[in-house]
Amino acid sequence: MQKIPSEFVSKVTHDLKTPVGNAMMYADLLAEEIQMLIEEHPELRDELDSLTYYAGNIRLSSSKLINYVQSWSYAYQIEDGVFEDRKSEVRLKDLLEEVYSRNDIFIQTKSIQVATEYEASQDTCHADQEVMNLILDNLITLFIGMAPNNETMRTRITEEEGGLMVRFFAPKATFTQTLIDAYSSPISIKEQIAPSQGILKPGGYALMFVNIALRHMGAAHGVDPEGAEQRSFWFRFPLP
Repeated sequence: MQKIPSEFVSKVTHDLKTPVGNAMMYADLLAEEIQMLIEEHPELRDELDSLTYYAGNIRLSSSKLINYVQSWSYAYQIEDGVFEDRKSEVRLKDLLEEVYSRNDIFIQTKSIQVATEYEASQDTCHADQEVMNLILDNLITLFIGMAPNNETMRTRITEEEGGLMVRFFAPKATFTQTLIDAYSSPISIKEQIAPSQGILKPGGYALMFVNIALRHMGAAHGVDPEGAEQRSFWFRFPLP
């Protein structure tokens, strides 16, 4: 199978952003209209709150689609050797909190508790801000989707082995060999999307992007072995 050119994927990504962006815009307008109705008719709050939730879910789901296509656009660019980094000092703690906050609707829907621990004297890494945002969003979206209701999602940032370590104590369902390989094994897009190899299970493509992006950024990453006291998906950036 021929590798799809990164230029083609980038153009498709650009074309998809316009209609999906429109869906996000109208979801925002709908939410504003609903809020105005609630202010004018407070007695209808219970009925209208569900519409606010639906509008928020439409917006968040639309943003996920944009993130997915952007992730794959970057993955192809990286594999083709044409991706241009825009590195800066990224505050992982702030970015992590921002991504969790954006996913609040999905978190509330499953009654998930978020517990984030910061045990590092600094939380800054030198990386591409947008790629880091996509890495965190792909991971968090996957882990929320695979977590049972009423689960606690734990994330920890520490300093380990001279680097800034981020650990996601993921749901048990994610620790399959297929997903572990997608996250931590040497891979190439051309090999993974070949029809003869079938389709990855849900989450596999998100983890493949994260794997490709972290390798490109020079970040160590992996999955704790079976039998570890607290098993996690982790990545580590050198401290600046």
